Amino acid sequence: MTERLTVSNRLENLKLLQDYIARWARERGFSQNRINALKMVAGKIFRHLVNQAYEPDQPGSITVSLDEKGARVRLMFEDDAPPYNPTSLNTKPPAGANVSSPPLVDLQQLADSLIYYRTADRKNRLVLFFTP
Repeated sequence: MTERLTVSNRLENLKLLQDYIARWARERGFSQNRINALKMVAGKIFRHLVNQAYEPDQPGSITVSLDEKGARVRLMFEDDAPPYNPTSLNTKPPAGANVSSPPLVDLQQLADSLIYYRTADRKNRLVLFFTP
């Protein structure tokens, strides 16, 4: 069964997200290195969504789910921000953007695969499969 966490699009929810990921990974016996890798990737994506996908002060929600798929982990983010180009996850933010974190590392190098799509109910889904 897939576990999910849904939080509002506020940076103070990053700790809730990281605690959720750490608990999920510890329950499955992941090493601390794997836990740290999961938290790093999820934290960078979460910050990106909050700081760049949503307009300033635009309310919204972000749902994160984790699944173990053999040796790989599926990490999925679902949000209600306007549609965005997932390649923007790998680039520096535009000048003047509300950013409190450095640009993301190239997710294609971390992930075995990365899928982005927009659902019929106007949600963005970003799905990463990777071996942390």
